[in-house]
Amino acid sequence: MKAIILAAGRGSRLHPYTENHPKCLTVLGDKTLIDWQVRTLSSCGVSDIIIVTGYMNEMLKITGTNQIYNPKWETTNMVESLFCAENNFGNDVLVSYGDIIYERQVLESLLKSSADISVALNSQWYKLWKIRFNDPLSDAETLKLGPDNQIMEIGNVPSSIHEIESQYMGIMRFRGAGIQAIKTARQRMFADHRPWKEKRPAAKAYMTDLLTELIDSGQKVHGVENSGGWLEIDTVDDYKKISALFETGNIKEFFDPSL
Repeated sequence: MKAIILAAGRGSRLHPYTENHPKCLTVLGDKTLIDWQVRTLSSCGVSDIIIVTGYMNEMLKITGTNQIYNPKWETTNMVESLFCAENNFGNDVLVSYGDIIYERQVLESLLKSSADISVALNSQWYKLWKIRFNDPLSDAETLKLGPDNQIMEIGNVPSSIHEIESQYMGIMRFRGAGIQAIKTARQRMFADHRPWKEKRPAAKAYMTDLLTELIDSGQKVHGVENSGGWLEIDTVDDYKKISALFETGNIKEFFDPSL
C-alpha cells in the first residue's frame, strides 16, 4: 500500500504563515502538519509515502517520504496533483490532503474497509465547526448518505444543516477496481471538455468533484464514519484558534495528540 499526500498548493488563506514555507510545514502543537501525518501513517505500517509538491517544493524533502513535483501547481488543483503520481497508484492507495492531521483510529477505519473506494467522514463535525467559524454552514459542504453508508452527494453548498449528514475529512482509499474507476472518471471529464460539476475546468478539479463524478456514473463510494479524531488548518483564524486549544490542552476534545 502507498500513501499519497497532496501538498502542492500555496495555502494563500493561511498567509502570512505560509510566506516562507509550504502549508503542510506549519507547526501545530509540537510537530508540523506533515510530520503528524507521517507519524500516523508509519504507526499503521504504511511506509511507502509520496508527497506531491509544488509551492516551495525544495523544502519538502521529509525523512521517510518520496516527492513528486507538480510543475503546474499554480494553475491546477487536487485531482491533477494526485495524477502526477498516477504511475505510483499500484493496487491500493491512500490519498490525503496536506493540511489535515488525524488519529490512528481514522486511518485504521479506512484500512479495515473492503470497499473499492472508501472516504473518511466525521460525524462529529459540527462542534469543531462552531469553534472554527462564526457561521458553521459558511465553510461546510453537503454530504448525504444512502443504504450501507454509500455517499450519494458530496461537496455542494448547503442551504441547511439537514443537508450535512457528516463531513468529508480529506482522506480516502482507492483499491482494486477503484483505481481504474478514478482514472476513467478523469479521462471522461477531459474528453468531454466540460467543467467538473459545471463550475471548474477539469484541470482545477477538487477531490470532491472527482468523487461526485464517480457517484454520478454509478460507482459506489463508501463513507467510513468517525467520531472526530481529526483537524484541518485552512485559514489564519483556524490556526490561531486550534493552536490555542493545543496550548490549553483542550484539543483532546477533537484530536488526541497521543493517539
